[in-house]
Amino acid sequence: HGECCGPFLSGEKKCLTPSDVLRSRYTAFTWRNIKYIMDTTHETCRDYREDRVAWANDLNKGGMFDSFTFVKLDPSKEEDGDNENESFIEFKVTLRANEDRGGSVAGQETIISERSRFVRAGADEAWTYASGDVRSDVAGLEDVALN
Repeated sequence: HGECCGPFLSGEKKCLTPSDVLRSRYTAFTWRNIKYIMDTTHETCRDYREDRVAWANDLNKGGMFDSFTFVKLDPSKEEDGDNENESFIEFKVTLRANEDRGGSVAGQETIISERSRFVRAGADEAWTYASGDVRSDVAGLEDVALN
């Protein structure tokens, strides 16, 4: 992660494209960098919380960190939104269950599909994650939005 996403996670670089946000947030989830996940979440996102301590605690306990290992990110191309400050990316993430829990068996891999929306305040501003339509390959849940 050093050359690709390290500069984003350390704050040396800002995310100049939605793909930068996607890749760096995936890396942040993989490395449990909760602060970065919060910093790159737009305030209109349903996950955003003013109380950053409570939000960090929720991410740490319920945000997949302990339940899953992040195995693979498979993004598609960026899609333009309604204006130059909105973009979308569809991607798949492969997760491996760390324990038997909630219908998952330790070692079982699950593929999560998401169509994420990214926004920025202006052409010179960093992109942030604004929302996502999340779906799973789990039998019976293929057509169900998980968020």
